[in-house]
Amino acid sequence: MGTWEKPPASTRRPAAGVTAILALLILAPVQTSRANGNVSHVWVTLWALDHLPDGELRDLLTRDDLDLMLRNGANFPDGGYAVNDGYGEIAHWEPFQTAYLDWIADTFEPPWTDEAAQHIAFLMGMASHGMSDQLYDSMYLRRAGVYDEGSPGSSIGGDGSTDVCLTAEAGPLDPPELWLPAELMAELMVEAMGHTVDASTISDGQELVAFSIYFVSQVSQDPEQVAEHREAYPWACDHQMDEGVPGSPPTAAPVIAVYWQRLWDRLHGQDPIATPLMASYPEADGFAHPHDADDIESMVTFVVSRGLNADSATPDSIAVKDEDDAGHLPDIHVYYGHASHVVNLHPTADWTEEAFHTVSVDGLETWDGEQYAAFAFEFTTADPGVEPPEPEGCGCSEGNGGRPRWPVIALVALVAALRGRRGSRRPGRRSRDPGTPAR
Repeated sequence: MGTWEKPPASTRRPAAGVTAILALLILAPVQTSRANGNVSHVWVTLWALDHLPDGELRDLLTRDDLDLMLRNGANFPDGGYAVNDGYGEIAHWEPFQTAYLDWIADTFEPPWTDEAAQHIAFLMGMASHGMSDQLYDSMYLRRAGVYDEGSPGSSIGGDGSTDVCLTAEAGPLDPPELWLPAELMAELMVEAMGHTVDASTISDGQELVAFSIYFVSQVSQDPEQVAEHREAYPWACDHQMDEGVPGSPPTAAPVIAVYWQRLWDRLHGQDPIATPLMASYPEADGFAHPHDADDIESMVTFVVSRGLNADSATPDSIAVKDEDDAGHLPDIHVYYGHASHVVNLHPTADWTEEAFHTVSVDGLETWDGEQYAAFAFEFTTADPGVEPPEPEGCGCSEGNGGRPRWPVIALVALVAALRGRRGSRRPGRRSRDPGTPAR
């Protein structure tokens, strides 16, 4: 996935010739995306359902008759890669997804008919795909680029190998029966994005992605082949289900659930620019965040609810200060640039040791020119049990027994609660991230 630019499966091993053909025709085009594989996308989408709060959106997306649309939507963006057409790249990103959302809102109205619900489920699957790729690439693959440096690789690339390894743990999936509004997708591509593609091409791509799910599910049931893929990308394959690693597929699910709620609000005419922050890493309740600038784990990341105008993410809009008000000037990286939701902050000098840090954000704009409300979140390099400093002045909120108040901790705790608690971060090799992995 690159920067957007406008204009029950059998356990029998497939024959070697079939494997080679499927790898060449199906997975090879997709591996350039440097993102989740297709089985992973479906699993993440299904996991996200468990993180939705009770309400109309959860009721809609968990309907048995909409499972087909949700899964096909989760597959849809990578179909363009499979047929070597630019619609796939475009479909990953919020500008196209917004065109589809607007079409739904203009065509239907609450209470949603069954036809409207089908399109909403397809949209949410598509949004899950794009968001999980961003989270995976920006945090997980940046680590994999460090920890798996020099690994042998495989014939189906990192996307294919890690998809096999996740499927071996999470379980194989059957390809869903095809459900695809191909004519509408082709129409929106040209009208909203200026990209011409035939509906038949879109249908071909969807079928190839379905075959990739079959292929990966087959391979994942062969221990010998799984071991080969683990050897090809040892760190990336071993941590696919590790909830302590930011960006791993299971950690994407609660963020996607929050994003779905933001999209649901937009379907009802409410823009989420007043509630920008969907997630931040390290966790709101985490301690001992690495301070060494040469350590990939010292990276700080936040995720916003609307795609960004990357030019608005500057030291003027993003500031980091420690508890003594000493400023830090991190390298600000809007992952993938225009319309991305993910911002990585790499320290150019060590974070302050044993200290509480505040990231203040004020001045970000969305890709379509809306101004985000200001927000802030915290992280700490201090060990567990260390209390945050007492602010000057009042410093203590009433009714809390005089405990020091960490600014906006309630906001960050709420985000953490929506994401759900995860396991402790597993320490890895300590070395500097050399840059964005090739896409």
